[in-house]
Amino acid sequence: MALSASVYWGYTLFLLATGLIVFGVAYGWPRLTDSPQPRATSIMLALFGVAGLLAAWRDDTAPYLDWLPVLAGLGLLWVFVQNLTRGIGASDAVANVSAQVAGVVIVLSASTWVAAITVPGDKEAIVVGLIALIVAGCMTALPWPAIYTSPLAVAMSTAVAGILSVLVLENSLSLPASLVLGAVMGLLVAAVDRMLGLVAHAKYQAVNLELSQNIELKKNVEKARSFAVQLALGATPIALGGVVVYSLERIAL
Repeated sequence: MALSASVYWGYTLFLLATGLIVFGVAYGWPRLTDSPQPRATSIMLALFGVAGLLAAWRDDTAPYLDWLPVLAGLGLLWVFVQNLTRGIGASDAVANVSAQVAGVVIVLSASTWVAAITVPGDKEAIVVGLIALIVAGCMTALPWPAIYTSPLAVAMSTAVAGILSVLVLENSLSLPASLVLGAVMGLLVAAVDRMLGLVAHAKYQAVNLELSQNIELKKNVEKARSFAVQLALGATPIALGGVVVYSLERIAL
């Protein structure tokens, strides 16, 4: 909500709101994926996410993402070096590297929101995209099986995007473009919920459970992980949604 409300309040506030998404992913992602290096991974994701936002913010020429490939390459290098510090025989090395690389991609994707607001022209696509994401996220949060919430997320986000285009934005964003944007956002949220939902219910890291010898401490560990997991599940589709909005503004609008 803060991100959508800040669209018309200036670049600086929008940048800060996008930073909240980056920090949400940075904190929650290593807990969601049960990284054996949660603090180091959080720091790494936060640094690259903020670097991506600042690079997009300071870039005043199209496509406004010139530094993104460089940051992605540096992030990949950091991931391998960080995992080499665990030792050659470290367990689950491939899974850990894959999860960290995916985290780098997600936090860097958040910079596309800043690039989208930098693109000349109206910002209606950003507003519609963000509201569609919020609506779809509310649908997937319902305590129903995914077989019901996923189609509902797509349908509701598409409907809300169409209503916004006709009644609120007065067709400044065409109805077909709004419907397509709403449907894609709904599919994105539903897909992330289905894929990461399976990861969220995976077993905790054995080392964390071994440290929790008593019931109270174990409950604290599980409660902390649950908060981080929900944070990651909520922030990840928002970060990735910027890619959709940016692509729409650059290609279709």
